[in-house]
Amino acid sequence: MGAGGLPSGGVVKVYSEHQGLPKKTEHINSRYDLYVGGRRKQSRWYDANGIVVRNRDYFHSDPKRDHTFPHDHCWDIVNGEPIRISTNLDPDYEYYDSDEA
Repeated sequence: MGAGGLPSGGVVKVYSEHQGLPKKTEHINSRYDLYVGGRRKQSRWYDANGIVVRNRDYFHSDPKRDHTFPHDHCWDIVNGEPIRISTNLDPDYEYYDSDEA
């Protein structure tokens, strides 16, 4: 990541109703933004190895209405694969900025 959490590897915008964002990418130190219906649904940050480290959900289904949006999730490596930690976290705007780059 660059200074202030801005991705030094750039921002990749994905426009899709059905596709999710990758867990690994060739775009190291980057951020991917997923847009659905013209709205940003999710941002995902990748490290120097192109592996997801954090994501931010701006909206998704919430049948119990118990989520606060936006919220973040950290990722961990289990048996060599990135696994999303289910705990919702407050957005970390200091290290993971979501403004347009």
